Amino acid sequence: MKGFLRWLSRVAATVVTVVLIIVLLPYASQLASAVLPDLSGAAMNTSILLSHKMENSARLETSFIEDEGILNSTTSAMFIGQVQSVNIQYIYRASIGIDLSKVKMNVRGSTITLTLPPPEILSDSITPQQVEKNDFWYPLTESRRQKILDDELTLCRQRCLDEYLNSDEAWQNTLSAMENTISGWLAASSSGVTVRYEQSNAK
Repeated sequence: MKGFLRWLSRVAATVVTVVLIIVLLPYASQLASAVLPDLSGAAMNTSILLSHKMENSARLETSFIEDEGILNSTTSAMFIGQVQSVNIQYIYRASIGIDLSKVKMNVRGSTITLTLPPPEILSDSITPQQVEKNDFWYPLTESRRQKILDDELTLCRQRCLDEYLNSDEAWQNTLSAMENTISGWLAASSSGVTVRYEQSNAK
């Protein structure tokens, strides 16, 4: 009999506990909402701020490349042979970065995820430093000289695309520049919103 009473009391206690949980659950939810701040609104406001900043900034430089090179160009004529030889020492400079208008933003709870586009060449140039030429038979014209430099610029640009833009270093530089920029924009904010970054798969 005593065993039955103990069992009955345990059942009754369990039933009472379940009933209390059901009854108090709405109040517990309200209490949690009061104690824990809802950051979804803050995240939305922060995303609007970031969108505005990125729209106004347009492009973000993440790295700068400067390389020296030498190009050689020769021109030959029938029956005469080589009639022009040109050697130009130059410096190739390229500004690497991302187009901020291509950044995709996703807000979920208190977290803002920014998907960053692949880095690209924002601007580049090739600057002659020294020109040596042998053009007695076929004088080097300014248009010919510019054509040689333009062709070399195209080659330098392709090397930059192949060797740097597809490297892990390019992504790390992009991530670092973006983090520094975002932290500066949000320096005055203490919203507690988390901003994370991911790499776009688009090439």
